[in-house]
Amino acid sequence: MTLLSRAVLAFLLAALACLPWTAREARADTEQEVAAITEYLRQKDPEIVLKAVQAWWDEQEDYRRQQQVGRIAANWEALARAGGDPAIGPEDADAVLVEFFDYRCGFCKRVLGDVMALAAADNRLRIVFKEFPILGEVSVIAARASLAADRQGKWPEFHVALMSAPGELDEDRIMDIAAETGLDIAQLRTDMESEAVTAIIERNHALAQTLGIRGTPAFLVKNAIVPGAASQEDLARLVAGAREAG
Repeated sequence: MTLLSRAVLAFLLAALACLPWTAREARADTEQEVAAITEYLRQKDPEIVLKAVQAWWDEQEDYRRQQQVGRIAANWEALARAGGDPAIGPEDADAVLVEFFDYRCGFCKRVLGDVMALAAADNRLRIVFKEFPILGEVSVIAARASLAADRQGKWPEFHVALMSAPGELDEDRIMDIAAETGLDIAQLRTDMESEAVTAIIERNHALAQTLGIRGTPAFLVKNAIVPGAASQEDLARLVAGAREAG
């Protein structure tokens, strides 16, 4: 019997406890009896099966989130303090927000303005940007260029320009944007292939795997995670919750 079938059976049997005894006579641990009980309950109350399954999924999701938050706390130094990640905001900030992102991610582009507005509005916040290129080779090239740009002290400008670029990126367009940003292209290309840049990207992929992050953007504080596009207000609440938690 599958894990889901066992869980559904447990919920259905709990539901049966509230029904007449004739509905509870057979309780063998089999797929067939799950189906039989399900059909009986569907006839008596069509909603009860859906409620039971939804309750199980909700419980599993809560458990998964708790486990994920525990892993975030255990890896917080690598998330918030590891060397080499671009960041904006004071080093002695009283809260840190981490974003995993990809330059080809439409949702990452959509939240750019909210992220930068939050940084401008909260001078006690530090935002750490985790290069997490998962959308193909161009994403990797963009991530390498971004990390190399950070070495030239022009990361914020290059980041905003790349994220704001209309249409699809390719290597030539990335280099054009780098030149427009005032970067030394020869040095940029050298730094893009450095072991340090490779190590940062590999470290971020390993962290994402540990934390169960499979998409972008993903926003983390020490005690919570918000996957997907989030508004400035959503992110501000996330940061406020982290400050309250201490």
